[in-house]
Amino acid sequence: MVCGGNMPLQKIGIFGGAFNPVHWGHLLVAETALSQFELDQVLWVTTYQPSHKRASSLLDFKHRLAMVQRAIADHPNFTTPDIASEPKEPSYAISTLLELQPLYPLTEWYWIIGIDAFQNLPRWRSSEEVAAQCTWLVAPRNHLDAITLCQQVATQLSAHSLPFRWQLLSMPQNQVSSSLIRHYCQIGRSLRYLVPEPVREYITVHQLYQSSETGDAFQDNGKNF
Repeated sequence: MVCGGNMPLQKIGIFGGAFNPVHWGHLLVAETALSQFELDQVLWVTTYQPSHKRASSLLDFKHRLAMVQRAIADHPNFTTPDIASEPKEPSYAISTLLELQPLYPLTEWYWIIGIDAFQNLPRWRSSEEVAAQCTWLVAPRNHLDAITLCQQVATQLSAHSLPFRWQLLSMPQNQVSSSLIRHYCQIGRSLRYLVPEPVREYITVHQLYQSSETGDAFQDNGKNF
């Protein structure tokens, strides 16, 4: 795509989340989006306090960010953007987008998201404004169910007469979740091959997730993407 003056737009994906902690499933989603839609880069945005999560259920932001940075350090197209990291209020997508736009002008925006969070998009703060400015790349759990759910979201947002674009990521099903990893930490199970090695080492050195105070009780329902 080009804009005025024939300047090409860069294609940038936003991948936001609590990353509590980041794991191979997250990396698979980001890499799929990068490759399938020929993005120039993916911005990993670790949310300080997601609006839908209790503060007590999250590990400290500095640890979650540090693990993301270690997980993506060797990837030339993944980065963590230089935006305000610790706002005084819960993190909202509209705030993230408004902070990123001046830093990355001439950009065609994509938002990388799991199907469960995507279903809640119509209830996000300023959802119509956010939805219209991005193409939504949705990571499914079941392809056929995901198509139906995405169509339902599109119908709700299209009622506001705003453009809304979405695509499904074509990727294998992945059962690794942050809640599973926290549970394994609590019971002393190995994390090898569930998270990148630098993340596993960081968790071990800092003795993270040793109690249930830094995460909800484990439920293998696929929702803790």
